[in-house]
Amino acid sequence: MSSKPKRKSSSSSNSSSSTGEGSRHYRRVRRRPWGKFAVEIRDPAQKGSRVWLGTFDTDVDAAKAYDCAAFKLRGRKAILNFPLRIQSVDPGC
Repeated sequence: MSSKPKRKSSSSSNSSSSTGEGSRHYRRVRRRPWGKFAVEIRDPAQKGSRVWLGTFDTDVDAAKAYDCAAFKLRGRKAILNFPLRIQSVDPGC
């Protein structure tokens, strides 16, 4: 009998209790300890240096800012948080 060590499942109760609802993780969006959401993107033209996009009150706003910047940098090849939104909205953001 092999007993495999049990892995702790990722606790989503911490993140959902602070926002009041189920929290979703978006690409390149981080939650600051004081509750705001920060977002940055890597610029391939500048050897992968970080480009600061700002801090936002909601994770969705931060994810939308990332999508806009990613689309501007990488065009149609960008991996986005909301791919249908970019197609339906003016790509100029």
